[in-house]
This record gives sequence, C-alpha cells and structure tokens, in this order.
Amino acid sequence: MRSPRVPQVLSCGLAVLLAAGCTADPEPEGRPTPEPEGAPSPLPTAFDGEAPPGIDGAVLRFLHGDEADVHEIMDDPLGVRISPVGAAFLISSGGADRHLLHDAATGQTLWEGEARFRGFDTDLSGATVMRMTDDDGPFVLDALGERVWEADEEGDTYLDGVAVRYPDEWSFDAPEGDYAVLDTDGGTLWEYTFDAPTQADGDPSADPDGEPAGEPEEGGERADEDVPVAGVPVAAWDGGVLVASGGPVLRAASLDEDAPGAELWSVSGVDEDLGRPASAPVPVPSVLGLYTLPEEADESAGGAEPGTDVLVVRWAGREEPSTLAAYDRGDGELLWALEEPGPNPVGEPFDPAEAAGSLHDDVTGTLLLPQASGEATLVAVDLAEGEVLWGLEEDDVSISPAFAHEGLVYADSRTNDGADEQLVLDAETMDVVADDLSAYVEAVNDSGHAILVWDRQRFVFGPRPDEEPSAEPADGASGEPTASGDPTDEPS
Repeated sequence: MRSPRVPQVLSCGLAVLLAAGCTADPEPEGRPTPEPEGAPSPLPTAFDGEAPPGIDGAVLRFLHGDEADVHEIMDDPLGVRISPVGAAFLISSGGADRHLLHDAATGQTLWEGEARFRGFDTDLSGATVMRMTDDDGPFVLDALGERVWEADEEGDTYLDGVAVRYPDEWSFDAPEGDYAVLDTDGGTLWEYTFDAPTQADGDPSADPDGEPAGEPEEGGERADEDVPVAGVPVAAWDGGVLVASGGPVLRAASLDEDAPGAELWSVSGVDEDLGRPASAPVPVPSVLGLYTLPEEADESAGGAEPGTDVLVVRWAGREEPSTLAAYDRGDGELLWALEEPGPNPVGEPFDPAEAAGSLHDDVTGTLLLPQASGEATLVAVDLAEGEVLWGLEEDDVSISPAFAHEGLVYADSRTNDGADEQLVLDAETMDVVADDLSAYVEAVNDSGHAILVWDRQRFVFGPRPDEEPSAEPADGASGEPTASGDPTDEPS
C-alpha cells in the first residue's frame, strides 16, 4: 500500500520548537514570542475531508502527533507501511523489522514483535494469515495475532493451512525425494516418495526446445485410490492439496483422514477443451489462486453457479499467448478457458500458487491480472463468465490499481503535471466513479475499516465497535520483541 503522502519525520516540528526555545534569549515579559520561520503547522486532530466512495462509518482515531493515543511505532522516523489483515491492520516499521497488529475497530494491540515479514498466505478456510521468520525459524500469525503454526524441523514450509516437509537439498531442478504433508500441529497427514518424471517415463514434459516429449496425458482421469498422489504441493484448501508433478498435469489429493493423499481429480494443460493449438508446446501450469464466486451473482446470466469455489490456472508457453482456465474446486470440472492478450512468463513447474500483482474484488467476482506482453498491461476478468471486462493498454501506464473493495478499484494515477492522485474506478466497467479526492485511501480491511490520509495525518475510518473487546491480547502483544530479521524484506 502507498504511504509516501504522509511525512516521513512527524516529530520534526516539536524538535524545531524545542531547539528555538533553548537557544534564544528570553523575550521581555508581555511580548509574544515569534514563531520560528518555516515551522510546520500542527498536525490536524480532526478530519475535515470527505470520505471517498466505498468508505462508510466515522473517524475512530488519528495515528500521529503528541495527542494520538497509539503505539510508538507510529513515530518511526523512517515512516511505516500499513497493510490490511482481516479486521486489523499490520503496521510495519520503515526502519527495522518491527511490526504491530492494530485492531481497526478498537485500537487494541493484538500482537507486536520483531521478525522478518515473509508475506501473506491463507489458512484452510481462506482467511488471511501472515508468514514471519525470527531466529527460531518460520512461524505464522492469524489476523488476531495468534500463532497458528511454527516449523518443527528445518525445511518445514507453510502452505495455505498445511505444512510441507521437503526432501533434503530440494531444488526446482532436483525435486525428487521423500515428502510429508503435515497439519499445523505437526502431525503427519501422509508421506510419499516423489520420483520426478523423465522423458523416458513417457511423461509429456517439454524438452529444452519447448516441444512435447511422448504422448500427452489425459486430464480428468482418476488414479488408483490406494496410491497417494506424488509430486510437489502448490496449493491447499479445506479438503484437498493441489500437487504438481512436473508435466502439464495438476492433481488434487484428499485431506480426508480416511484416505489422505488419495487422488480426487486431475486437470491437464493439453486438454483440447482449453482451445490451445495442437501444435503448441506443452504448457507449464501456474496456479493463480482459489476464489469463491459471489453468492449474489445472477444465475440467469449463465456461467458458473453463484458461490462456486474456483481454481484459476494459467497455462503458459514460451511464445504463444497463455491461457487462463477456471476449474470447479470440488470436482475439477473445467468452467471456462480464455486466451490472454499475449505470452506470459513460463514459471517454474513447482512454484506455489501466487498471482503477483493481482487484485480480486469479491463483491463482483472480478480478478485483475497484470500482463507481461500483448495488447493490454492488465485485464479485468469476470470469474463467473470467463470474459475480459476491460483492460489497461500501454497508454494507460499512468494508472496503477492498488486494491479493490466493495465493487470499486482504488488506483494511483500520475497526472500530466507529474502530480499523483487517486482514482476510484468501477471494478466491472473501469468507469471513473470519483477523482480529485480530498482524502487518500491508503488501505481497507475486511471489516470495512480504512486508513485515510488527509492533511499530513492518518485517520482510522469505519464502523464503530458494537462492544468493548473481551479477548486478551495474543501472546507477545506486550512482551519484548523476539528477534530481528533482514531489514531489506518489506511487506507487499
């Protein structure tokens, strides 16, 4: 999220006033002391702007200045970065690996500490969690600041609510070995040995020239239920783990305790229903994410059923346009496929699910995806219909979407005179809903609370709490920080 509109040194005015008072001779009694030239005006404590579209509620508190009743991290001389997490905000120091989880409605500190922030993830239900690392190893916090996972052994990695224990000396080029899929308490769900496919095995992996080797494997076939799925886990949800085997096939393995690891379904990048040219090289799959379609969608409009859990996969080659495909997460059924404007980079075949730079509006079911080449630099896709709603062309590079909320997209825009402003766009049409805003929306969380920047001050804006919080702060909320990490790693 953007924060440069807030001054980086918010205590400088006080320092200037103190210095002037200590160095000047006393003024004769009764004569007013002149204000130092160039002294900044006090930071406002009352919001006199107008809330942008999509932001409802009232001002709950301000975050800077001597009168602000907030944590001292807000006075960091190098500023702070603010990211939404559930009903809270993650406030990160600009000068060190220090973080604070701030309950938006009440102002309560849910967690604070020193650790290296590694990024956001989800649990099995799809709720946002935070991946951290300190001197004791990696751990994960939920949106209430509770520690929900920590590594038992070196190399254990969190993945969407489960953990994966990789083979020793694992690499993209040498993924073979013994794997274990674990629950968040460290219990083993299933273990297996993965022998990476080779051309001699008849797997349709691409050769160095990008041509397919062997006969394509048909997607949708169910394997022997007694044989656990083998491969590298790349995504998980409450019921399954998606596993990549190195070829153009993704398999879903069960998390059911009666048959852990059993294959549920599989999908293939050489499925003719994708509409890819038969002569095209075998594509590499990249899992872009798991999404739930809005319940309020119009069933008469066609497309996927409202409320469907959707898996979005990009099948990419080296030169031809990549293909987006949406599958029903429950049974692997292909819902739709569409050709993107141009080629997108071919990722590693075992990369975990990630849609870098993408934005999702869960009210309209619109997914904004950056494009590496072609006629558009970004496209907005209707996840129910599988249609491109609009796109940003090369002439629109001055517009940079920052986040989506309640059917709106908040974007930064560089004007002709070099100034920055914020635009509010309709997520489905790209129509400008508002511009020339008096307040800048820095972040909005799941509970509808926002950080508004107005006149050099940050205000928390949103619904008032219905009642006082009853829960105690999470472990570590008032304790000493545990460790420091690499200051070069920043929250996204």
